[in-house]
Amino acid sequence: MKENIRVLVVEDQALVAEIIVAVLDKHGIEVIRVCDRGEDALHAVRATLPDLILMDIHLAGKLDGVMAARMIRDEFDTPIIFLTEHTDQPTFEKAKRAMPSNYLAKPFNAAELVRAIDIAFFNANASSRRVPVVHAHVFLRTENQSYVKVACDEILYLKAARAYCELTTMSGVVVLSNSMNRIHEQVDNGSFLKVHRSYVVNVNRITGLNGNTILMGTKEVPVSREYREVLMRHLKLVS
Repeated sequence: MKENIRVLVVEDQALVAEIIVAVLDKHGIEVIRVCDRGEDALHAVRATLPDLILMDIHLAGKLDGVMAARMIRDEFDTPIIFLTEHTDQPTFEKAKRAMPSNYLAKPFNAAELVRAIDIAFFNANASSRRVPVVHAHVFLRTENQSYVKVACDEILYLKAARAYCELTTMSGVVVLSNSMNRIHEQVDNGSFLKVHRSYVVNVNRITGLNGNTILMGTKEVPVSREYREVLMRHLKLVS
């Protein structure tokens, strides 16, 4: 199931916060809350469980952005992008120890913000492949540069479409801005298998086989000879 990506914005400059909200809205990302203090951010994360946090480093109150980020990372595996107008080395070193997903210097433009978010989501998806945890969702960018949050178990298959990729889910088709092979790298949690040079399937959604054709409900996907043996090893066949 495709869901809106939910972002928490922690920024004490009202104008900057407004700009961020406008950019995210344009790219199909939901801002669930805007906070201007680290203490409020910590409470907001616990209450709303955002998919991503944009965190200003210098905040009013007892907790600055770095301290708040460390506390959040102790409880949640939420990607955090630091925002700051201070680009000196001591600030950078302090921020780095909080292990942010990205670091963005002010003033930044819309393209830089979108790129930072793209990198943070890509790294979050990549890191899920290095631990024995199957993440429930992946974050993917569409052809119109909006982001979608997709439940992994709802994905049927990926289809190569030149430089793009068509992702077919239980509820419809989403056209993604990257190639099928790159998307396969991001969504792979052990259940996704390449069965053709142009197709990757979710083996948990296979409902039947008919010769060199995979059945996925009413959908059909071809299987190439070179990938058939690997597919057979993933399926439990009783004859």
